[in-house]
Formats: sequence, C-alpha cells, structure tokens
Amino acid sequence: MPAPPPAPFHPFRILPGRLLLLSGASLVAVWLLGQVATVPPVIEAFRKVASLAVRVSVVWLGVLLLVRHRRQFLWRVRRKLILSYVFLGFVPVVLVVVFASVAGVILHGNTASYLFNEGLGNIQEEVHQVAASAAMEIGDTPVTSEVVVAGYYKRLLGKFRGLSLAVVPTAGNDGPIAEAGAWRHAPPPTRVPAWAGDRDFSGVLAMVFNGTTDAEGKRLLIRASVPLEGGQYAVIVDLPVDTDVIARLDDETGARLSGIEINQQAGDQVATAQPMQGRAPAVADADEPSAACTGLTMLRCTVMFMDFTDWESGSTGRVSASLDASLGRLFNRLSEAQGMQLQGNTLVLLLVVLGVLLLIVQGVALFFGAGLGRQITSAVHELFIGTERVQQGDFTHRIRMDSQDQLGDLADSFNRMSASIEHLLHVQREKQRLDDELRIARDIQQSLLPETPPTFDGLSIADLCVPAREVGGDYYDFFHLGPRQLGVLVADVSGKGTSAALYMAELKGLMLALSHLERSPKALLTRVNRLLADHLDNRSFITMTYAVIDLEARTLTHARAGHTPLIVASADGVEMIVPNGMVLGLRLPGAGTRFEELLEEHVRPLRVGDVVLLHTDGITEAMDTDGELFSDAALSGVVAAHHQLDAAGIRERVLREVRAFVGGAEPHDDMTMVVVKVEDLA
Repeated sequence: MPAPPPAPFHPFRILPGRLLLLSGASLVAVWLLGQVATVPPVIEAFRKVASLAVRVSVVWLGVLLLVRHRRQFLWRVRRKLILSYVFLGFVPVVLVVVFASVAGVILHGNTASYLFNEGLGNIQEEVHQVAASAAMEIGDTPVTSEVVVAGYYKRLLGKFRGLSLAVVPTAGNDGPIAEAGAWRHAPPPTRVPAWAGDRDFSGVLAMVFNGTTDAEGKRLLIRASVPLEGGQYAVIVDLPVDTDVIARLDDETGARLSGIEINQQAGDQVATAQPMQGRAPAVADADEPSAACTGLTMLRCTVMFMDFTDWESGSTGRVSASLDASLGRLFNRLSEAQGMQLQGNTLVLLLVVLGVLLLIVQGVALFFGAGLGRQITSAVHELFIGTERVQQGDFTHRIRMDSQDQLGDLADSFNRMSASIEHLLHVQREKQRLDDELRIARDIQQSLLPETPPTFDGLSIADLCVPAREVGGDYYDFFHLGPRQLGVLVADVSGKGTSAALYMAELKGLMLALSHLERSPKALLTRVNRLLADHLDNRSFITMTYAVIDLEARTLTHARAGHTPLIVASADGVEMIVPNGMVLGLRLPGAGTRFEELLEEHVRPLRVGDVVLLHTDGITEAMDTDGELFSDAALSGVVAAHHQLDAAGIRERVLREVRAFVGGAEPHDDMTMVVVKVEDLA
C-alpha cells in the first residue's frame, strides 16, 4: 500500500512560524522607517536581531518539515538502501571534485595571469629598447631626429605594425619636432610631462577614446620615453595593444586578451584620446581586442589585474583584463619552456580519461549497491508493483518470483487472476488500432489538400473540404501551368478509410508529375487513367473533373471523368456543363480504350464576372431528415443568385444553404467545392 499521508500541518500555529511572522514584520517596519528618517543605533541593532530571528525560524521550519515528511520519503526500503550508498560513496566524490575544480580554477587563473604579464613585459622591454636606441643615435643633434625615427619605423614596421615614434620637448608645449608611424591610436604627445622629463619611462597606459562606446573605446597602450642628451627633448615610442600584439602574446603565452575594464582610483583621470585632423579614426576594427571570451568559463576564461600609468599626472590605476586561455594552450607553453614532450591536448585527454574512469567506478559501485538492495526487497517490491498495475488496469503484467515460499504462491495466484481477465484488454487494443489507422489516414488526407487557395492575378479563388467522417475520399488541388494559366482539380475516390487516402496520395503524385507535361485535360486524364488502372483494386475507381483556366486565351477547358457537372454562372445566367467521360482506374477488359473514346474535352470562352464551380456529390446529394437531396438545380440557383459576390462570398452562401437544407440530419458524404471567379482578363 502507498505511504500514509501526513497529518495537516499549520506552520504559523507553532513557535517557529510565529517567530518568522513577528521578525519579518519587524524588518519591514524598520525598512519603512529608514526610508523616511535616519535610523538610530538602537533600531539598527534591533534590525540585526530581527534578521537573525528570520534566519533561525526559516531553518527551524525546514527541519520540522523534513522530520515530518521523512517517513513518506523513506517509506520504500530500497530507497533507504540506495540513499545510504549515495551518502557513503557519491557525496564524498562530489566534494572532492568540487574542491579540485576550485583549486584548478585558481591555479589556472594565476598561471594565465603570470604568463600574460611576462609576455607583456617582454614586449614592453622591446619598446623601451627601441626608444633608448633611437635616443642614443640622435644624441645631442635633434635636427637628425626626423631621419632617425623614420628609419626605426621602417625597420620595425614588419614586426610592429602599430608602432609610432615621436621626438617631443621635455618642457613647454611646442609640439613634436619629428614623428613617424600612423599614430592612429592618438595624436602624438606635444611634450613630456614634468614627472617623466629627466628619466626613462616604460609602462602601460590606459586610454578611452572620445566619441566611442565603452566597449569600443577602452584600449591599452605600451609607451616608452627616453630623454636625449641635454634633457631638452625625449624620444617617445608608442605601441597600441592591438590585434597583432594580442596575437603575439597568444602565440608566446597561450593567453589571449579579450577585453579590459578600467578601474580608476579616486582623483585619477584616465587619458582621453582625440583623433587627429586628417588621420584615420582613433578606433579601428583591426585594433579591437578579441571577443572570443565573454564570461568566466572554467579552465578557459579568467580575469587578471594589472597597473597602468596616467601619462599627464604619473599616478597609477588598475585595469581588469579578461583572458581567453585554455588549459591545453597554457600547458603547451609550459611544456615548451621546460622541454617536455607532453602536449596540452594529451593532458586534457588524460584528465578526461581519469574523470570518465572515476564516473565508471562510481556508476559500477552504485549499480552493485542498487542490485544488492533489489535482491533484499525484490519479493515485496514485485508484489507491490503487481497490485499497482492491476489497480491501473494493466492485466498483462506478471510477477516474476522464484522464491519457493508463501510469497511465491501468492505471486502464482496473482498471475492466474490476471490471465483470467486479460481477454478484456483485447477489445481495447483493437479499438485503439482502428483509431490509430483513422488518425494516420486523416493526416495523410490533410497533407494532400492545399493549405490555402493560391493567389492568382485576375482570379478570386475559394475552396472548401468538409469530411463527413474521420477520413474522406474527396481531393482537390491547384496547379500553376504558366503566368496566366491555372489548373483546377476536384476528384472523389470511391470508398473511405486508409485505402482512399493512399489512392489520393498516388493521384496527387501523378497530377504533380503530369500536369506540366500535358496541357490538354483530355490527354492528361487519359494518361492518368492508364497509370491508375494498374494499381487500383477491382472494387475502386476515381471520378474527377480537371479544368484549365487560360486568362491569356480567355478560355475555360475541362474534361470530366464520371464526375459531377461543372457549373458556370455569368450575367447571362447559369449553365451546367456535362461533357462525356467515364470513371478513372477501372480494371476491366477494354476499359482503357473505351475511356479514351468516351472522354470529351469542352472549351468555353471566359468573360469578366464568370463564376466557375467544381464540386463533389457531397454538395448536391446532401440529405435532409426526410431523405430529400439538395440537387444540382438548387446548387445552380444559389450560384446564379450570388454570382456578383467574390469567390469566398459565394462559397459561404452555398455552405449556408446546404446546412440550412440538411438541418439536423447527419452528413453521409464529404462536401468539397472550389469556386473561381474571373476578376480581370487584362
């Protein structure tokens, strides 16, 4: 039997519930008081006590709920055994994995930061060496600075595409006396600040470009400044941390810069760069950091912090940089530095293999533990499941029990009882099979019919298909034969059910294949008849009307294979066109030849306002409660009376009249019709 339900529980009628209400109301009152006035220290202390009371009451209520529902949760003996295995084996492993993951993330972040800083420091040292060499070559003759910096720029252009050099005064604001490079990241400095005028400087600057968003405008810049002899001028070398520098750092360290965030200190001003007149924009797509790493992904993305210098004041700040550094690439760089042969991919594969082995061991242990629990409780469990299945109406279930005791005898008795009433399910299964067959046939039939009537210039088209039962035998379709030609088909397959739906599928395939090959309705129906006659059984046939509306020639051409008359209404009246023809698919001696001899093709001119109606006998043979038929004459009268409406309006009038005529009688056949009205022949 199922676990007994617990008694009603009213949490706010016991002490922890009342404590939660009282302390929660006190916190709300203190918060409201803090919105309108300054809270005194006594009230603040009371708030802390109330907050602690809320936590204690919540934990207290949680423990009471756990104790209260413990019996319901642990009612199954097997669940208790499996839970004990989980506590003993699985939980410790989870804790170890969590600890190892946290330690790995910390170690990975520190390693990536160290390698990136080392690589950035090496590039910074190279930039400083360029500035020092240029200053030494210029010496105390600044007039040669233009030639010197231009020469250094040309020599280093292949290595540092973003490199820019300038010789500027150390005092005053006279502007640079020489410059080389694109200086796309910012205008050349006009002077060396006082704090760096008489000494070498090499460091990282953080700049924000005006007129850009935060994501586009934040940039790191490596700058070196070395004074010339005499101290009146200095060589400044800039290298933006662009995609080239980022790619080099990625190759050398395995860590790729994917974004920065400038954290200013109080009173500091981050340098703001303005684009120079006549130069390229300060921000270029080629200088953007990589956007491959947008979050903290374990053992790939990390965040490091580094110092930057404000060029104008000399003060320092902090920059947080996002690094994309996968574990495999970091390990490859460390292995190359130490001459090791083990690659990062091998390390990752080894870790994955160890993790999979650990999961396999835990899974096997849990599997065998659950197996032992199943052996202990299998007899009671099988009986319980058996009674539950019978209660749900499943009489095919059999209890599998090998024990030679009273439980085994009880299982045999249960199996004999189930077998004696199993035949009741046979009727239910048969009914379900029939329902499934009808559903499949309905789906097939619905897939054959157009979802909506086509949009055709010059024509107003409306369609209708109302099956009498789950599956009908009616089929209609439209075929675009040219810019001004439309084929319209209405057919009725004898019989109902899955066979009719399958024959409709075969007919649709034939019409799709042949409608563009045979423009003559007679020729098309003749070929379709020859193909269908080999596949339909002796008791099946198909009636069909196929019409081609040619707005270019202003003609209506159609042929009728034993189908209902074609109705055409105009301002001059209504006519029913009934050319000769016999049904499709008859498997009788000489039926193919006879079909071609009897089939007649009718051609009629079209005028603006003409209404063409194709339908099945479900419309004209609709019966009222007295057994009277709606008739072709009544249908023609409805179309003639409302031919001035559009196609949709005529369809609605016909459907309304048929339903009013039938009244409360049950439909006995499918109702299908296609209404086409000629709106324009231009």
